[in-house]
Amino acid sequence: MAGVVAGVLVAVGVAGCGTFSTGDDRERAVEVAERVAPGQLEVVDTRSLFPQDNGAEVSFRIKGDADAVVRLRVNAEKDDCGGQSCDDRLTAALADARRRADGFRALRREFRACGYEVHGLSADGTGPWISARLGADTARTVVASVGECLDRWSRVRGDTAPASLAVKVAPPEVLDGLPDDPGRPTLMRLTAGKRLAALSRGTYHRVVFRGGPRGVDRDSGEVHLVQPFAERQRFAAAARTAAERWLRTENGAPDAVAGEYVGVWRLVPGRVDRVGGWVLFCDRPEGERPRCVGRHALAVTVGLDGALAADPRVFRDVRDAEGPLGLPTEEDGAPSYAWERGRGQAVSF
Repeated sequence: MAGVVAGVLVAVGVAGCGTFSTGDDRERAVEVAERVAPGQLEVVDTRSLFPQDNGAEVSFRIKGDADAVVRLRVNAEKDDCGGQSCDDRLTAALADARRRADGFRALRREFRACGYEVHGLSADGTGPWISARLGADTARTVVASVGECLDRWSRVRGDTAPASLAVKVAPPEVLDGLPDDPGRPTLMRLTAGKRLAALSRGTYHRVVFRGGPRGVDRDSGEVHLVQPFAERQRFAAAARTAAERWLRTENGAPDAVAGEYVGVWRLVPGRVDRVGGWVLFCDRPEGERPRCVGRHALAVTVGLDGALAADPRVFRDVRDAEGPLGLPTEEDGAPSYAWERGRGQAVSF
């Protein structure tokens, strides 16, 4: 009855409300819930849509289902739910919530069978976060098991696998103090912004596989290294400093300077602790205001701290004056991992 939902509203209070009151929108959502699904829904959150829109988004749990979350956008002032009858809108949202919850349970079941707990999800309920130590001695095992998980999940779904499937892998220490709200439905907890921000606050990996009508290609696994902005900046500065030091001390160019451009980086094939990429340099600062835009290039291999792991390879005259940059290709003798547009920091296993 309406009294049951109203009681929950009192307990929840105004958590999640914006600057403007959402009380009327909540009341309207409760009325609709009791008419469409009497006694089945409990309000767990109300979020103002201002300033993007008027009204509020009201979230419900389904009694007897710990995973599903039902969301209804309501504008009580206009007696409107996204330009549609509120009853019809909630009926559709309820069916969608049950479908998503069933899909999540299949995902969780298959990943648990592979030994992984799902700690987070992208907003659409896919793109799982798991936790594992993905290092030089564990990478192949982790990638293989993730491929198995994705293939099992794809087959349970019973439709064509997406062209690309990705799993995000956070280091185990990230789980300490991970934001959570046990009182909310699972699909609300695992997609919460604070939780996803905590999972991605440090360096992590994305393991990507190709999919298609025959399921997941288990041999297509690639590992992408994902670094927060500040960490990328530190890495680039360290790689640039190491390259410049090598030029001056080992390559006989005491006036050499590294350019401001440090190129796209990829994990070295078969490694998750070595990264290959480009550092541009000049034999000396050039121009009326001496600086270096990068006349020559070094193909370098570094550790995750930016320190050189092998002697760089020099490629001269990759740019004329301040003209366009023309980095060498494999045909020019450049290492295959050092430059591949659109791939980012990735490695195949």
